[in-house]
Amino acid sequence: PLTLPNRAPAAHMRGMSTNATFRPGAGLIALALALPLSLAAVPLSAQDTAERPPNADIAEGAELLSEGFKKLFHGLMGELEPAGDAAEQGWNDLVDWLGDLSAYEAPERLPNGDILIRRKEPVAPGTDL
Repeated sequence: PLTLPNRAPAAHMRGMSTNATFRPGAGLIALALALPLSLAAVPLSAQDTAERPPNADIAEGAELLSEGFKKLFHGLMGELEPAGDAAEQGWNDLVDWLGDLSAYEAPERLPNGDILIRRKEPVAPGTDL
């Protein structure tokens, strides 16, 4: 996990904690986990009754469909994990490049839609960024 330094300007603007933890891809992974679990609960509720539906072919098809969805989302989880790792590395690189976020003013939006984040103290000319 990535912990933002204290005094992150964006965190103060939204009234969030300044020690927020960011996990890239966590939302996608949570979605990938939640969907198969919710689909897995459907057959359990169907098994509560002792009787099978009048058409056994439909019941068998529904079971196969449920199993297929489980396999599909299990595969998606495996594919999303490397993307989350890459996003985390990119975020870490950005935070390293920016340095201490308390050195920046709060973001401001220009009339044309651009967002500026100014440094509190200007960088000396000739400094390699």
